[in-house]
Amino acid sequence: MREQAYQEAWESAEQELQDSRLRDFVILYMAEGYKRSRNKVEICNSDPAIVRLAHEQITRRAHRKVNYALQCHVDNDEQELKQYWSNLLGIEARRIRVIRKSNSGSLTGRQWRSIHGVLAVSTSDTYFRARLQAWLDLVRAQWTSSWNHEPARGGESAV
Repeated sequence: MREQAYQEAWESAEQELQDSRLRDFVILYMAEGYKRSRNKVEICNSDPAIVRLAHEQITRRAHRKVNYALQCHVDNDEQELKQYWSNLLGIEARRIRVIRKSNSGSLTGRQWRSIHGVLAVSTSDTYFRARLQAWLDLVRAQWTSSWNHEPARGGESAV
């Protein structure tokens, strides 16, 4: 069934990737996404624009529950950060699980790079992951063929 989902996505990938927001998500996923599992789609970042795009595409395309996990330092205001992401994504703050990092108190002169923490948006949706793999493979094949001046080919699944 996973292979069938991949093949169906491969066959429609050129058409689907005409949606620039989907293509942007796929490229972000190539660089930032979790790729160790054939059953999970997850991307995490501290940049609100990246997280918002990932959230939009995952919630739009997943058929399973979407989960949220916030990494922040122990000296951050957990409720404030959850409310920030909740407002940005239009979700209830209680849906965001918090993962605390404890090393920040010992770092003197620290400059905050991720003032809102790092948010992971994920779903355990095997079929979405298979479709995503087809899109990833097509984008990669298009890049490679343009470098080699060969037509993009594919259908060989890493799924």
